[in-house]
Amino acid sequence: MRRIALIGLLLGAAACRHAAPPGLLQEYQSRSLMTCCNIHYEGDEVNDANYFVGTTIPAGTPVQVLAMTGNSVTFTAAGKKLTLVQSYGRDQESLQQYLSKVLVSDDPKAKLATFSRSAQQAIRDGRVEKGMTKEQVIMSLGYPPTHRTASTTSNEWTYWYNRWVTYKVQFDDQGRVANVIGRPAPTQDQPIQPDTTPVPKAPAHGKKHK
Repeated sequence: MRRIALIGLLLGAAACRHAAPPGLLQEYQSRSLMTCCNIHYEGDEVNDANYFVGTTIPAGTPVQVLAMTGNSVTFTAAGKKLTLVQSYGRDQESLQQYLSKVLVSDDPKAKLATFSRSAQQAIRDGRVEKGMTKEQVIMSLGYPPTHRTASTTSNEWTYWYNRWVTYKVQFDDQGRVANVIGRPAPTQDQPIQPDTTPVPKAPAHGKKHK
């Protein structure tokens, strides 16, 4: 009897470890969500190592959350059912912290439209180029895995190209890409041009804004 009870306790403990935080699934199912950035997948599972290779789901793609465990979320996006697993960064951030970065309420396409044309194209292509801001790199490549890059305030981020190959994105003191180290890496060595679009002038006092 003691052995059966012990097995039951162990199974119960395992179930608790793998259960989603209370109310988190309902919260995510009640919100209109979309991908923060380009997400790449092979098969039907994605993990927080964030490999570059695979098929791309673009930034701003609507997401419907279906299920959740203590370290994963299953959702549909672009007609594909995927399970995103937090496999590596659990010591650096909680599942909720991780998901709050990847599945967002504000459409990133609105921000994308404010970037220079060359930056927009690089993001659509999933590339990183010299001159890109940290925000643009995240939109293009996703967040760097936190077990190798604990904070995006760092000026060197480590990414995985595939399961075996990593590359580094280095930023200057202004937070723009200064160098990409390692190959293969998703770059064509085409420096991003600054946005030279003029800011619209405010309407003159007393005139109606059309």
